[in-house]
Amino acid sequence: MKGFLRVSVGLETTAPEVGALEQVFRWAEIPVLVEDELARFSLDSPWVMYLEAPLGWFAARFARVPEDAPAEELWPGLSTFVQRVAGAFRASDGSIVFTDEASQVLIALTDRLPAEAFRELLDVDLHAVEAERISWNEEESAWFTLRGERCPRRAPDARESQAARRGTA
Repeated sequence: MKGFLRVSVGLETTAPEVGALEQVFRWAEIPVLVEDELARFSLDSPWVMYLEAPLGWFAARFARVPEDAPAEELWPGLSTFVQRVAGAFRASDGSIVFTDEASQVLIALTDRLPAEAFRELLDVDLHAVEAERISWNEEESAWFTLRGERCPRRAPDARESQAARRGTA
């Protein structure tokens, strides 16, 4: 990814919170521009963030592993990111709407998601649910679209095939 990653946060975000968020991204060596431009969509959510990036690349930056690493190595990066963002806002129960750049899938992330959700997310076939909004269903232990459809998983060897095509397998 080239240039700055643009991140949108709520209008009520304070200057110290913006600075703390910039540090979160700096830790992962991601140049970022944080802009406070969103109206909070729910009083139940103390903070909100929108960003768009390639999901695997982003997870890899925070996990400090190669982008084509297996989901087992990538998911901790997403979890780390969400926890650090909640720490920057000094409040849990906020929400991140992460848009995967390639598929345009909007992913609802919170600091209440279990580790299993992050692990499963990296195995979702995002292109099969292109431009959908997805969220974790705790009862089903799976990702679902807003239309109530379970998100399909990628073929088990999809990451390995991707790595082989790049010559990194």
